Amino acid sequence: MESYLPYGEEIIFPAGTVIYKAGDPNENKPIFFITAGLIKIEITLAGGAKFPIYLHPDSIFGLVEPLAECNRLTSAFAMETSILYSWDLENFELASGVSWELALASITGLTRLLRILNAEFGEKIGLIKR
Repeated sequence: MESYLPYGEEIIFPAGTVIYKAGDPNENKPIFFITAGLIKIEITLAGGAKFPIYLHPDSIFGLVEPLAECNRLTSAFAMETSILYSWDLENFELASGVSWELALASITGLTRLLRILNAEFGEKIGLIKR
């Protein structure tokens, strides 16, 4: 999947690093692709409960907020030393345009998050009836 390399920047996060927290503004390169390590994404549900998602290599995170043009909705932590590639939105679009693997990882990541949001809010907004 080397075709995405010229558009991004490799970053190594030691174990225990807080990559970002919910409410943080998006930084210069807000979209991440995991090439090695383990990342925990934490979603705060209604009532304050925290829902963790553990992401492994070939996963993408941090994509929703740049698309929605909002502050971080989740928190991200390096659970072990992790190697990530990072892009701003424009360069991510270029990279995913030349790498079908990166585009597929994006779709998979967004689908995972949408399932969680649907389960959490679907009944409240009338999408799901129980």
